[in-house]
Amino acid sequence: MDSSQVNFELLQDVMTELGDRLPLLEDDMHQLVRFRENPDLVASAFRHVHSIKGDFAYCGAEPIADFVHRLENVLQALRERRILCTPLIAEAVLQSLDRVRDMALTLQRTRHFDDTPLTGLLASIDELSEATSQGRADQAARHVLLAAHNPGELLQAPSRWDDSASTPIPLAENNPALLLGQQLAQALALRYPAWQRRVPTQLEIVLSLNRHYPQPVAEGPLTLAVYWHDVGMLALPNGFFAAPPKPKDEPWDSWILHPELAAQWLLAADPACTEAATIVRQHHQWTDGRGFPLRSGPGGLHPGAQMLACADMFYDMVAGLDGEEYRRGALRAVFDIHGGLDTRFDALLINAFQAVAHGWTQPVRC
Repeated sequence: MDSSQVNFELLQDVMTELGDRLPLLEDDMHQLVRFRENPDLVASAFRHVHSIKGDFAYCGAEPIADFVHRLENVLQALRERRILCTPLIAEAVLQSLDRVRDMALTLQRTRHFDDTPLTGLLASIDELSEATSQGRADQAARHVLLAAHNPGELLQAPSRWDDSASTPIPLAENNPALLLGQQLAQALALRYPAWQRRVPTQLEIVLSLNRHYPQPVAEGPLTLAVYWHDVGMLALPNGFFAAPPKPKDEPWDSWILHPELAAQWLLAADPACTEAATIVRQHHQWTDGRGFPLRSGPGGLHPGAQMLACADMFYDMVAGLDGEEYRRGALRAVFDIHGGLDTRFDALLINAFQAVAHGWTQPVRC
């Protein structure tokens, strides 16, 4: 990008003005989250963004002005009340403006425009400004927040995992594999009473994640996997439940076999359940013993296995908690799944988990 048209003397004034406006805009956006239909707050926020755009255009920094224009379109959507300002949308706007500030600082310091590709971030901002419903706007805002960390990467849903040998399973009440899975899960809960609510809680979490995933998987195999994924533990001593072994412990090799045992039992009950068996097998593919699934195999990790691993982690952190302790446990789970240094969850799954966990300040029927 050519910076020869930039007036760098004026840019200094623009940077001063930007430093004055950003705190005011931030305050407007935070107030808008509380008072979403206040026209004065929307008008004030729009004026700040419009002025920032105009300032950069005036000093010749057209690429930055064009970027801010995309954000102005988001504020225009709020002005027209096509969407309302949720916490996600406010944060998407503010983090995008952080990028504007960084671009301007780079220009001021180097006298060249930042050449970081912004294709993905710009596309996500446009998706937000053009959203036709509040739900789509919030989802687009999540895409903006993801793209803010990888601005050049276009957010695309991965190809749906497929297995040509897998047959869709209608989960009628008399489905033999479902009935057997329910019975075995109940037997497991009898052996370890702390898990009385484990399966229904995990089923609720997993199905919610699936609804928020850009390319959801079939609910039949996913539901079967929830019931079956732990039943291989029935072959283990009771002591394994209260104190699961760690990777360096002697019983570790026996412990990590339980997903394979469950998958084999499921296929013995119904050989057509290949997709559910794959989810069961993959949900404990750990890299460090803490539940971070490993992307491996020719077809990659099944999205359902990631969903189930998330549900496992969440339940383990909040089971038995209530009130403020539950809220803190839920927040820790969100952080671990989103921010763990060695996490292998894909960005779309992290995005879905944040979406469904946002309101979990009260127990999810644990």
